[in-house]
Amino acid sequence: MLPSAVVRGRRNPQHHAFALRLARARKAADMSGAALSLAVGMTSNTAWSLEAGVRIPRVDTVEKLAKVLHVSPCMLAYGIEQPCEPVAESLSAGLPARLAQLRQERVFSHRELGRLAGMSHNFVRKTETGATVPTIANVEALAHALKVSCCWLAYGVGDRDLPPRRSRSAVSSPDPR
Repeated sequence: MLPSAVVRGRRNPQHHAFALRLARARKAADMSGAALSLAVGMTSNTAWSLEAGVRIPRVDTVEKLAKVLHVSPCMLAYGIEQPCEPVAESLSAGLPARLAQLRQERVFSHRELGRLAGMSHNFVRKTETGATVPTIANVEALAHALKVSCCWLAYGVGDRDLPPRRSRSAVSSPDPR
């Protein structure tokens, strides 16, 4: 029997395994959940609630966790391996500008992008202005609607455009001769 969170016939979102990746990275760093929470500057049970899948973190929270655990925020949030180079400035701070630029390039209104991403136009507008910081799930939905890499949208790391998808006809069986 499949868990209720698994949807047949569709890929799970990339952020879906965040809790597992966080637990593995924390254990590899030999830290307790409380120690990780305190190192990031959060309440002592925050890491537990994230590892239990009770909460989906914001992109800036993932970046703080990744910095303490010495892993890439892209790997932690979406399972996309990217080089982990320590930087002084916040990578997620550029998200509002990247989102606004892409929305304008694609000639989407706030309302249209919100509809495509399954969220309100107000949320899109507030994210673009920096009034709100989205969760990794919301960034993934926006990236999917804009057809760009969620890692690039969230952190400005990696390739912006998604690799072209292979069609079923391109994956053919070997020649029977």
